[in-house]
Amino acid sequence: MKTLLTFFVLLLSSSVFAGDYISKKFEIGGMSIGDSLLDYFSKTEIINAYNYDHLPSSMKFRIIDLETTNNFFDGFQFYYIPDDKNFIIQSLNGRRLYYDDINECYKKFDEIVENLSTIFKNAKKTEKKSIKQVDDPSGEFLMTFFELDSGGKASVTCYNWSSEVEYIDSLGVSIQSKEVRDWVNNDYF
Repeated sequence: MKTLLTFFVLLLSSSVFAGDYISKKFEIGGMSIGDSLLDYFSKTEIINAYNYDHLPSSMKFRIIDLETTNNFFDGFQFYYIPDDKNFIIQSLNGRRLYYDDINECYKKFDEIVENLSTIFKNAKKTEKKSIKQVDDPSGEFLMTFFELDSGGKASVTCYNWSSEVEYIDSLGVSIQSKEVRDWVNNDYF
């Protein structure tokens, strides 16, 4: 267990940052809210990344997916302000894909939640619950949320997609700024 804790402390390493981003308490795959995507990807990769511009939204934030060769995550989803030339990360989600056995996803989910509970001792924690998604009402999605003092949110999700959709079962670890959280909750559509 000590080795696992060390792994996740390195993976979601605590940082000491001042300023408005209290959510910078940890990194996901070495990245944090407030970092520039240009520190990790080329401008061409960012602009040409798979995006969700075709879906209905107010476009206050642009959502993109980028693959990576990170040791744990297979890819990341980022939110940034569309006109921001520095591509500052407002939200990020690390994704671990390809779980042949969903029970392995659930096991890793529990391990990460336990470790985040240690990191976010003072956060209001919503215990593991099953949530239905519009994309797949037959699937099961387990989530645990941590409401941060900054107004942002961290979460862990295990996506168990049904055979009715073409998505792959996966694990996600995410953090959102207060602005993204408000947008997702109120203004997304």
